[in-house]
Amino acid sequence: MTKHLIGKTLLMAAVCLASVSCSGSGDDNEGPEGAVFKATVSPTTISADGVDAAVFDVRFRGTKLTADEVTFYNADDNTVVEMPGMKFTTTDPGTYSFYVKYANLAPQEGEEAEYTSGTLRINAVEGSAGNDEVIDLEPNDQTGLTATVSTTVVQAGVDQAIFVIRYDGEVLKEGYTIYDADTNRSITLPTVTKTSASGEEYELPYYQATKAEVRSFWIAYKTSNTLKNPVTVTAVDFAIPTRPADPQPGSTSFKRRSMLMQFTGLGCGYCPYMIASLHDVLAEESYGSRAVLGAIHTYSGDPYAPDEPLDSAFGVRSYPTVIFDMKSVLYNYNYNTNVTNLKNAIDTSTSEPAKAGIAVRTAVDGNTLVARMTIKAAVNGSFRVGAWVLEDGLSGTQSNYGMPDNGYNFNTHNNVVRKADSRDEGSTSFAGHDMGQLNAGDTADYMFVITLDSSWKKDNCHLLFFVTALDGSSYSVTNAIATNSLSEAVSFEYE
Repeated sequence: MTKHLIGKTLLMAAVCLASVSCSGSGDDNEGPEGAVFKATVSPTTISADGVDAAVFDVRFRGTKLTADEVTFYNADDNTVVEMPGMKFTTTDPGTYSFYVKYANLAPQEGEEAEYTSGTLRINAVEGSAGNDEVIDLEPNDQTGLTATVSTTVVQAGVDQAIFVIRYDGEVLKEGYTIYDADTNRSITLPTVTKTSASGEEYELPYYQATKAEVRSFWIAYKTSNTLKNPVTVTAVDFAIPTRPADPQPGSTSFKRRSMLMQFTGLGCGYCPYMIASLHDVLAEESYGSRAVLGAIHTYSGDPYAPDEPLDSAFGVRSYPTVIFDMKSVLYNYNYNTNVTNLKNAIDTSTSEPAKAGIAVRTAVDGNTLVARMTIKAAVNGSFRVGAWVLEDGLSGTQSNYGMPDNGYNFNTHNNVVRKADSRDEGSTSFAGHDMGQLNAGDTADYMFVITLDSSWKKDNCHLLFFVTALDGSSYSVTNAIATNSLSEAVSFEYE
């Protein structure tokens, strides 16, 4: 469901010695084909009801091909198969295997005249294939008019974003009007029948895109409307990531990592003291395995500064500054003291059990990244989530007020925060998108859609995900993970 972040001021406890600082302002379905030609299918398990469909996505040089441009074959007997609309449906349960051929009529240098995909397998099962979103239709304690959707990201032509419209917590069956937020004109959406846990049926409106686009909607009911809080759905033309499997469904004892935010910059002459200290501490397995790092270049007009005002959001006034878990602060002193302080802070942070675990699966198509982040609560609490894009290998001459290089390459910058997706529109807090209240053992998903800047080298980029928990009146990080690349799956990690 779509949830909205309510901004809160983060309270930080500063741990400051006499400081020295600068002041500043795949699988079988992937196939062996190369990057120039790729064929996938999603979902790989469908209901054998003649309606549920597996949709093929075939691309050449990044452009999606149509059924008229490719030929489908039955992989069992090599016979040609018609695949209207690039979709497969059946009423017969079983496993179906296909491959795709594409004739390249104008090959460029290094290309083949014909491409053949790997084997694409689809399981058709009796009953439900488990592809439906679980939708809560029971009364809740919300007040006024509210609208949510079953998912905020859909694959065009495949997925449905199903609306649940409530007034004072009760699901409305009629009497409301849905408006397109771009035109403010009323629209009529198709409906699908869903049954609540108590057995009551509802005809719920849904949005299904025919192309990649972003659509927003607002609702009017009697004298109320959601004009200031529209529902937004992003449609992409590739398969949406699914949840990674949970290796220990009955456990809530998660591996704990601290999140370090390093505020730095190329023009900060004292920053090499902290850069060297962080490098050496995180190079030790006992500490590097318990922490993730994002380097935030916000000092004095740094060329790698993110668009988001992270320095002002966290009250940073001197450089270098390292903030742990969005709640405690370390300032610069000297190399040896920095190392001691960093180790003590990681020890203190990770001595607290994780209140939630993180699982992630991502997909990248062109410059569009979709990440499904799943959290699993270890305790009852209120949680938020965020996803940041980091880039390694950026070059820039680093000012240095006397820190010996000792083999460090201060002019190559890693873990640089390029994008911080953890602030809802209208909020000043970057503590994450609101996931609401969860009970111990509950899971919840958040779908991130991030546009990657064409100037970023995608092969050098990876992701940082974090979950914050409400502690008193503020949110602080209770767990974090970092991926090795933009396309990755990470399951829950247990102690």
